[in-house]
Amino acid sequence: MTRLTTEAITLAYDGPPVVNALSFDLPDGQVTSIIGPNGCGKSTLLRALARLVRPQGGAAILDGEAVHRQPTKDVARRLGLLPQGAKAPDAITVEDLVRRGRFPHQSFFAAPSDSDQQAVGRALALAGVEHLRTRSVDELSGGQRQRAWIAMALAQETPLLLLDEPTTYLDIAHQEELLELVRYLNQHEGKTIAMVLHDVNEAARCSDHVVAMRDGEIVTTGSPAEVINPATIQDVFGVRTDVVADPHSGMPVCIPCDERVTASPRQPSTATSLEARGVTLAYGRRIVSAQLDIDLPEGAITAIIGPNACGKSTLLRSLSRLMKPRAGDLLLEGEFLSTMKRRRFAQRVGLLPQAPAAPLDVTVEDLVAAGRSPYQRWYRQWNAEDEAAVDAALVATATDDLRDREIEALSGGQRQRVWLAMALARRTPVMLLDEPTTYLDIAHQADVLDLVRELNKREGTTVVMVLHDLSQACRYADNVVVMKDGDIVATGHPSEVITEDLVRSVFGVEASVVTEEATGRPLVFPRTAVGAAQSPIEPVLTAV
Repeated sequence: MTRLTTEAITLAYDGPPVVNALSFDLPDGQVTSIIGPNGCGKSTLLRALARLVRPQGGAAILDGEAVHRQPTKDVARRLGLLPQGAKAPDAITVEDLVRRGRFPHQSFFAAPSDSDQQAVGRALALAGVEHLRTRSVDELSGGQRQRAWIAMALAQETPLLLLDEPTTYLDIAHQEELLELVRYLNQHEGKTIAMVLHDVNEAARCSDHVVAMRDGEIVTTGSPAEVINPATIQDVFGVRTDVVADPHSGMPVCIPCDERVTASPRQPSTATSLEARGVTLAYGRRIVSAQLDIDLPEGAITAIIGPNACGKSTLLRSLSRLMKPRAGDLLLEGEFLSTMKRRRFAQRVGLLPQAPAAPLDVTVEDLVAAGRSPYQRWYRQWNAEDEAAVDAALVATATDDLRDREIEALSGGQRQRVWLAMALARRTPVMLLDEPTTYLDIAHQADVLDLVRELNKREGTTVVMVLHDLSQACRYADNVVVMKDGDIVATGHPSEVITEDLVRSVFGVEASVVTEEATGRPLVFPRTAVGAAQSPIEPVLTAV
């Protein structure tokens, strides 16, 4: 008998079931990855296992008893959760956030014990955020925040650990470190770990067991070799994949077929769309970037890549006028952003921000319709053009069937597509996209990036997007901008810029870079031996 199971569990959010009469056993002492398309019930299932969603039928069973019948603290001492899209209280420091992981082990009004302090210090070190312990969480990059939340889950020191999209916002180096950490915790500390992952190749590399879901049901389970293959990927996600061999490990890697673009290629203009001249960006006294100079070509797709906290999203925020430069100038088609009228700028530049938050009780259609607000005036109210723009954006992002749903009832991937629809509804000649594939499954990642490329090729839309997936950046971008420590270290076509030496020097990762036969673009394969679960974890443990 396994410690954590479900028995005919049915889960819903004020509507039809998201998970329907599902039964499964989480294998003890193994790493299990749950994969499946957006909205299939993966995160809902994980939340129910963690006692955050009450079943409408059936039960989640922990150590032989329904988890919802057990006291909260008793469950929290045995089962830890990294939730999806977690929000920290304002102004809380990293160390204070991580310390909250110790609450299940503390009595009321008791001061933190020596064991609590040791657990917090160990968790900070394991998650690689020890140097950030005094920083406010709301000042961190997306990747740094994600690692702070991971540290909080680790500080809880539970034998069972549930991780919902743990690699979200992480750069290639921190993704590898996290997966190594997962294997270490499993192999050396005996933890049972269940993860929701959208990257099926990550699931194949780091898991002992894989559960594939679709429409609230389990399609198949088994070893990675039995589940992660082109036939199952097409059945579960509805996307065709090519299989290439990792040049280092020899393991098969599934790559979405590049067959969806029908528009004829469009040559980018030699003109500049967005410019930065001597720009310095800072949060308070902390300088993120100093004296940046960059030209972003008109009519091209530019991908900004680099490690967590290198300044990628900060640069995008400044280009979208959400952040004022400390010094220097930003220009759009030769006009200073600082003097451009707000409404005119909003009609020229659309933005998909990182981790946006919607007001409560807002429906999908209402949120997407807000993208048309720059065109509304007292003498020009909502008209057929606005309606057509909203309808087209909903269809393009495959969210038309969700238009009457409230945002908070959607999965992470569904919410991400709705925010993209809002940006598309604005119909601007320039689009800024901060990690547009966040929370998206393999099929919707391809759909969104193919849609971006179609807009660029058909309409000449200038696209600037922050991406963490280097292979996606290489496949879709005409131009890449590589950042490190707030500086721009390389720019150019992916085939000229992305090399093994660059990946090593910028990300600190040994990788193989090969040319994809179908596209002629680089593919990046990290060489880190995830299954070994050794360094850099062991030195950290001995130092704590």
